[in-house]
Formats: sequence, structure tokens, C-alpha cells
Amino acid sequence: MITLDSIQLPHFIWLNRFGYSAFVSSAEFALDGSQHVEVASKQAGRSVVLYSDGEPLGLFGTLETHANTAGATAFSLDINGTELSVMWDYGDQPISGVPAINYSDGDPEQIDAITLKLITV
Repeated sequence: MITLDSIQLPHFIWLNRFGYSAFVSSAEFALDGSQHVEVASKQAGRSVVLYSDGEPLGLFGTLETHANTAGATAFSLDINGTELSVMWDYGDQPISGVPAINYSDGDPEQIDAITLKLITV
């Protein structure tokens, strides 16, 4: 089970869980032609992308409100017992989704292809 702050997300999956590197490097050449490489452990900034095929409009609205009011405030993300301190990734659109059926005069009942973008802090 995934819990974002206090919002339960039973049908969401962690898309980019695997293939993460905990290190960052920088390389440059000196004037004599030798290469200098620096490697360091990442302290924060890991991208966390959560995805669901479809959820009720009410849950999407709750998540959208959270994203639009949290700002730079860190909050807890529990992914199957793994606790992360995260914030919304405002460098990109932090939450997106598509109505299951578009209505000209009413709200849809379900939002499909929901993507939540977060970063660790």
C-alpha cells in the first residue's frame, strides 16, 4: 500500500523504483589533457513517479488540492513500508490525469492515467 501524507493510494505503483543510481559524477579535462572525475553520493533529489490506470474523481481532486497547497513543504510517502520524505516536483507538472469520459456539462466519475511526480528531500 502506498500512503502519501495521509492519503491512501492502494492502486498506485512506483514507476521508476528500479534503475536508480545513488551516485552523481562530474568529469572535466585539465589543461594538460588529463581527466578529473568527481563522484559523490546523492543526498536528496531522487525522482519518485507514482502511477494509476484510473481512480475516482474525488481521490484525484484530493491529490490535486494537496499538490496545489503543499508548496515547498516536505511530507511523508510510505511505499510498502519504505518511508521517504518528499515534496511535489514543481519543475514539471506534479500531477496529471485524463478524464475517462469527457462530459460537456458535468464532471467525469473517473480520472485515468494519473501520474504523480515527487522528489525526495
